Amino acid sequence: MGEPKLASVSSLALAEEFLASGDASAAALEWRRLEADADPADAELRGSLLLAAADAYREDGAWDRMGRVLDRAESEAAVRAPIEPEILFLRMRRSEGLREWASAAEWGETLAESRRDPAERARVSRLAAADWLLAGSPAEARRATDDPAALAALGRWERGSDRSPRIGGLLGLVPGLGYAYSGEWGNAIRSIVLNGLFGWAMYECADHDEWGLFAVTTFFELTWYTGSIYGGVDAAHRYNRERLEGAAREIRGDAPAPGLRRSPAVDLFRVRLAF
Repeated sequence: MGEPKLASVSSLALAEEFLASGDASAAALEWRRLEADADPADAELRGSLLLAAADAYREDGAWDRMGRVLDRAESEAAVRAPIEPEILFLRMRRSEGLREWASAAEWGETLAESRRDPAERARVSRLAAADWLLAGSPAEARRATDDPAALAALGRWERGSDRSPRIGGLLGLVPGLGYAYSGEWGNAIRSIVLNGLFGWAMYECADHDEWGLFAVTTFFELTWYTGSIYGGVDAAHRYNRERLEGAAREIRGDAPAPGLRRSPAVDLFRVRLAF
C-alpha cells in the first residue's frame, strides 16, 4: 500500500509544479493519471480530479480535450453536489473559449440559479449577461442580470452606435476618410501620405516619360488605393467589435468570477492519502 501512496504524492506534486511553470497540458495529464489510480467508488474525489484536469485544459485552450473530460465526469456519475457548480462554470468557460456565446450564457444562467449567496449569484449573472450581449441578444442580456452597474454599461452600449462597413468603404474612395470615419487616425494619416506620395510619383514619371517607373508606381498606388477602400470596411468592423467587447468587459466588471478552485480537489486528495 505504501508504493501507490508515494506515487500519488509524487504525481500530485508534479501536477502542481507543472501548473506553477505554466505547462497546463502536462498538469492535466497528471490530474488524469491521479484520477485513473483513484478508488472507483470514490466519486467525489474522481470528479474533483477530473475537473482539475478540465480546468488545466481550459488554461491551455484545449477545448476538445476539456469537453471530453467534462463529459466523462458526468457520464461516470462522478458529479456530486460539492462539484456540480464547478462543472457548470467550466461548461460556460469552454463555450466562451469556443465563442459559442449563447451556449455560454445559458450555462451561466443555470449556474447563477444554483447559487445561494446573493453576491456570487450577481457576479455569475453579470457573466451571463456579457455572453448574451456577445451573442447579439441585448434583450437577453438585460433579462439575465439586475445588477445596476451591468445594466448601466449595457445602456451605454445601446445608446451608442456602430459604424457602417458600407459607408466606411465608400469614404475610403477618398484615401484616409474610411479610416477616419471609424476613428483610426493613425491609419488615416498613413493612407493619405502613401497615396499622396505614389500619386505624385506617378505624375512625375508620366511628366518625364519614364513609363517603366510609371507602371511600377501605378501598381503600388493601386495597392494603396484599394487598401484605403477595404481598410475603411475593416476599420468599421474593428470599431464595432471593439465597442461590443468593451461593453462586455464593463458588464462583467472587475470582481473575480466564481471559478474552479483547485485547492478543494488537492486538499481532498491529500485527505485520502492520509488514510
